[in-house]
Amino acid sequence: MRSLFVLLFFSVTVMAGTSEPEFRAVEFNKWYINQINADRYPITDGHEIDEYVTAETLKKLRHAQDPKFADEKFYDADMFTKSNYIGEDWADFVAVVAGDTDPVCMNVYIAFGKKKEHTVIDCMVKEDGIWKVQSVAARDFY
Repeated sequence: MRSLFVLLFFSVTVMAGTSEPEFRAVEFNKWYINQINADRYPITDGHEIDEYVTAETLKKLRHAQDPKFADEKFYDADMFTKSNYIGEDWADFVAVVAGDTDPVCMNVYIAFGKKKEHTVIDCMVKEDGIWKVQSVAARDFY
Protein backbone atom coordinates (compact mmCIF):
# COMPACT_ATOMS: atom_id res chain seq x y z
CA MET A 1 0.00 0.00 0.00
CA ARG A 2 2.80 2.41 0.88
CA SER A 3 4.57 1.79 -2.45
CA LEU A 4 1.32 2.54 -4.30
CA PHE A 5 1.02 5.85 -2.41
CA VAL A 6 4.63 6.77 -3.26
CA LEU A 7 4.07 5.89 -6.94
CA LEU A 8 0.88 7.96 -7.09
CA PHE A 9 2.53 10.89 -5.31
CA PHE A 10 5.51 10.74 -7.68
CA SER A 11 3.24 10.57 -10.75
CA VAL A 12 1.15 13.54 -9.62
CA THR A 13 4.29 15.54 -8.78
CA VAL A 14 5.83 14.87 -12.20
CA MET A 15 2.62 15.75 -14.00
CA ALA A 16 2.15 18.91 -11.95
CA GLY A 17 5.59 20.16 -13.01
CA THR A 18 4.68 20.34 -16.70
CA SER A 19 1.39 21.57 -18.10
CA GLU A 20 -0.11 20.16 -21.26
CA PRO A 21 0.77 23.22 -23.40
CA GLU A 22 4.34 23.10 -22.09
CA PHE A 23 4.61 19.38 -22.88
CA ARG A 24 3.22 19.94 -26.39
CA ALA A 25 5.62 22.85 -27.02
CA VAL A 26 8.64 20.72 -26.08
CA GLU A 27 7.31 17.78 -28.10
CA PHE A 28 6.81 20.00 -31.15
CA ASN A 29 10.20 21.68 -30.94
CA LYS A 30 12.09 18.39 -30.58
CA TRP A 31 10.19 16.97 -33.54
CA TYR A 32 10.72 20.12 -35.61
CA ILE A 33 14.47 20.35 -34.95
CA ASN A 34 14.85 16.68 -35.91
CA GLN A 35 12.94 17.30 -39.14
CA ILE A 36 15.20 20.21 -40.08
CA ASN A 37 18.31 18.20 -39.16
CA ALA A 38 17.08 15.47 -41.53
CA ASP A 39 16.77 18.03 -44.37
CA ARG A 40 12.97 17.95 -44.30
CA TYR A 41 11.00 21.18 -44.24
CA PRO A 42 7.77 20.40 -42.38
CA ILE A 43 5.73 23.35 -43.67
CA THR A 44 5.90 22.08 -47.25
CA ASP A 45 6.92 18.42 -46.81
CA GLY A 46 3.84 16.50 -45.72
CA HIS A 47 1.23 17.28 -43.11
CA GLU A 48 2.68 15.94 -39.84
CA ILE A 49 3.13 19.53 -38.69
CA ASP A 50 -0.66 19.95 -38.75
CA GLU A 51 -0.72 18.04 -35.44
CA TYR A 52 1.36 20.75 -33.77
CA VAL A 53 0.54 24.08 -35.46
CA THR A 54 -2.83 25.79 -35.89
CA ALA A 55 -4.56 25.58 -39.26
CA GLU A 56 -4.66 29.37 -39.66
CA THR A 57 -0.93 29.71 -39.00
CA LEU A 58 -0.09 26.92 -41.44
CA LYS A 59 -2.32 28.49 -44.08
CA LYS A 60 -0.34 31.74 -43.80
CA LEU A 61 3.04 29.98 -43.75
CA ARG A 62 2.22 27.83 -46.77
CA HIS A 63 1.03 30.93 -48.61
CA ALA A 64 4.38 32.62 -47.86
CA GLN A 65 6.22 29.57 -49.24
CA ASP A 66 4.26 29.52 -52.50
CA PRO A 67 6.50 30.62 -55.43
CA LYS A 68 3.59 32.67 -56.86
CA PHE A 69 4.04 35.08 -53.98
CA ALA A 70 7.83 35.39 -54.18
CA ASP A 71 7.67 39.18 -54.41
CA GLU A 72 6.05 39.46 -51.00
CA LYS A 73 8.17 39.89 -47.88
CA PHE A 74 9.96 36.68 -46.92
CA TYR A 75 11.60 36.23 -43.56
CA ASP A 76 15.26 35.28 -43.26
CA ALA A 77 14.96 33.44 -39.95
CA ASP A 78 13.10 30.17 -39.48
CA MET A 79 9.53 30.75 -38.29
CA PHE A 80 9.72 28.32 -35.39
CA THR A 81 13.31 28.67 -34.20
CA LYS A 82 13.68 32.38 -34.99
CA SER A 83 17.21 31.57 -36.03
CA ASN A 84 19.27 31.17 -39.20
CA TYR A 85 20.96 28.03 -37.89
CA ILE A 86 20.30 25.03 -35.69
CA GLY A 87 22.79 24.39 -32.90
CA GLU A 88 24.39 20.94 -32.84
CA ASP A 89 22.86 20.09 -29.47
CA TRP A 90 19.43 21.66 -29.96
CA ALA A 91 17.63 18.40 -30.78
CA ASP A 92 18.88 16.86 -27.52
CA PHE A 93 18.21 19.85 -25.29
CA VAL A 94 14.79 21.46 -25.62
CA ALA A 95 13.42 22.73 -22.31
CA VAL A 96 10.69 24.90 -20.88
CA VAL A 97 12.26 27.75 -18.93
CA ALA A 98 9.12 29.77 -18.17
CA GLY A 99 5.48 30.15 -19.00
CA ASP A 100 2.71 32.67 -18.59
CA THR A 101 -0.84 33.13 -19.70
CA ASP A 102 -2.49 36.11 -21.34
CA PRO A 103 -5.97 36.51 -22.85
CA VAL A 104 -4.72 35.22 -26.23
CA CYS A 105 -2.58 32.20 -25.40
CA MET A 106 -0.37 30.24 -23.04
CA ASN A 107 3.15 31.56 -23.65
CA VAL A 108 5.73 28.80 -23.30
CA TYR A 109 9.36 29.92 -23.18
CA ILE A 110 11.49 27.25 -24.88
CA ALA A 111 15.29 27.15 -24.58
CA PHE A 112 17.47 25.27 -27.06
CA GLY A 113 20.86 23.72 -26.38
CA LYS A 114 22.60 22.51 -23.25
CA LYS A 115 23.58 26.07 -22.29
CA LYS A 116 20.07 27.36 -23.15
CA GLU A 117 21.59 30.19 -25.18
CA HIS A 118 18.66 30.58 -27.58
CA THR A 119 15.06 31.01 -26.45
CA VAL A 120 11.75 31.42 -28.22
CA ILE A 121 8.24 31.99 -26.94
CA ASP A 122 5.62 29.62 -28.33
CA CYS A 123 2.11 31.07 -28.17
CA MET A 124 0.05 27.92 -27.53
CA VAL A 125 -3.72 27.77 -28.09
CA LYS A 126 -6.27 24.98 -28.11
CA GLU A 127 -7.58 23.97 -31.53
CA ASP A 128 -10.15 21.18 -31.57
CA GLY A 129 -9.15 20.29 -28.01
CA ILE A 130 -5.41 20.00 -28.78
CA TRP A 131 -2.72 22.48 -27.74
CA LYS A 132 -0.95 23.86 -30.82
CA VAL A 133 1.53 26.58 -31.74
CA GLN A 134 -0.18 29.71 -33.00
CA SER A 135 2.89 31.93 -33.27
CA VAL A 136 6.49 32.19 -32.13
CA ALA A 137 8.51 35.15 -30.90
CA ALA A 138 12.24 35.42 -30.34
CA ARG A 139 13.40 35.95 -26.77
CA ASP A 140 17.02 35.49 -25.85
CA PHE A 141 17.85 36.05 -22.19
CA TYR A 142 21.10 37.75 -21.33
